[in-house]
Amino acid sequence: MRLGKSLKKSLKKGLQIASTCTVLLVLMLLTPVLQAAEKISSVRVWNAPDHTRIVFDLSGPVTHHLFTLDAPDRVVIDIPNAQKTRALDLVDFKGGPLVNVRSAAQSNGDLRVVLDLDRKLNPKSFLLKPSEQYGHRLVIDLEQSGKAAPVAVVKPASVSQPKSYSSMGSGRDIVVAIDAGHGGEDPGAIGANGTREKDVVLQISRRIYNVLKAEKGVKPVLIRTGDYFIPLATRRDNARRKYNADLFVSVHADAFHNHRARGASVFALSRSGATSTLARVLAEQENQSDAIGGVQIDNSDEMVTSVIYDLAMEGSMEHSIKVGSMVLREMGGVTHLHKKHLEQAGFAVLKSPDIPSILVETGFISNPTEERNLSSKNHQVKLSRAISRGIITYFDQHPPPGTYFAARKLQQDSQQHRIARGETLSEIAHRYRVDLVSLMQYNQLNNTDVIREGQVLRIPNS
Repeated sequence: MRLGKSLKKSLKKGLQIASTCTVLLVLMLLTPVLQAAEKISSVRVWNAPDHTRIVFDLSGPVTHHLFTLDAPDRVVIDIPNAQKTRALDLVDFKGGPLVNVRSAAQSNGDLRVVLDLDRKLNPKSFLLKPSEQYGHRLVIDLEQSGKAAPVAVVKPASVSQPKSYSSMGSGRDIVVAIDAGHGGEDPGAIGANGTREKDVVLQISRRIYNVLKAEKGVKPVLIRTGDYFIPLATRRDNARRKYNADLFVSVHADAFHNHRARGASVFALSRSGATSTLARVLAEQENQSDAIGGVQIDNSDEMVTSVIYDLAMEGSMEHSIKVGSMVLREMGGVTHLHKKHLEQAGFAVLKSPDIPSILVETGFISNPTEERNLSSKNHQVKLSRAISRGIITYFDQHPPPGTYFAARKLQQDSQQHRIARGETLSEIAHRYRVDLVSLMQYNQLNNTDVIREGQVLRIPNS
């Protein structure tokens, strides 16, 4: 009898222990699942003229489902196996069409995020894998309703296209597209003191814009006007299709692992390989912009190589080298040059088939001295004036047909001077009341060139 009671007590205790172990085992098995829920660590909003981008930084990979609702307009994103965090309550809307972000856990375990909008927009979403300083990201692009899809057109480089005309009626304005590199999600290179490339090059680009705007017969346009990201292909396509530009100038600042590297550079496109190891490295770095800034890659958007494309590209590359060399020469008068000749590499942003295109590296932001210079207003002004002078010099010598510059060149070409025995360039410049440097540049003369009796000089307007 006692043995029976003792046995029952032992069995009961054993069952309790077994039950407890079972519960602990279940909890242990469930713990990884519970911990696997991904978190949104931060939310960033970038407002561009034609769209708004919202970026969710994630602790790991997720899936998502997106749909829209109206009255009022809103975008709903359901993210399975995700947790609500404080980051969703601290979103800076920056005065754009996004007016509120709401979020809540659903009964099925999903996290629902609602974007309240002040008008109807077309949402597009995609996921990005870790790249550079970022981890997993969910990107939502809110585009203007009725946004027309661009049509790919390749026009021969030699054909003059109708553009805006100057008020003088003596020819249209030359359109110069100024592209400040990086922006938004893509900060570009960052100096030791925290100077961001995207900020510096936007400041310099605005200064170039102001200098060129004061030049008669020139209409500058800014591809990027604020702190937002633009894909590389869109930058060059906007220059071609939206602005019908005569020249594309992309402004950047170098970075290299060797902090002693210094000096400004100018690049044109190369289709056969880079002209130096550094040129190749820099091109690879700049071409990573789409991956860092966030682009949904679609290879079908790439231009199809054709005979017309190749011929147009050859023509534009020839002129890219000419204008790039003139810009580099002017920059050499105000800052140290990394190399005294124009370089070439496979920069994706320069692949316009029908527009001369150059990429200007204004200095090494990774060099402490040049980082300070690039942040300096005085240095930015000097750079912008030098770059603008190079551009103007190029168009003085190679004006597009039908432009004010072309009409002016035709008038100037009628004034010539044949050099007599014993004459000097300074005497000729004084006689015609023109600047000596302008006279030399107009006739493509260097300090080492020797003038000779009977040589004909073209005299620029004073």
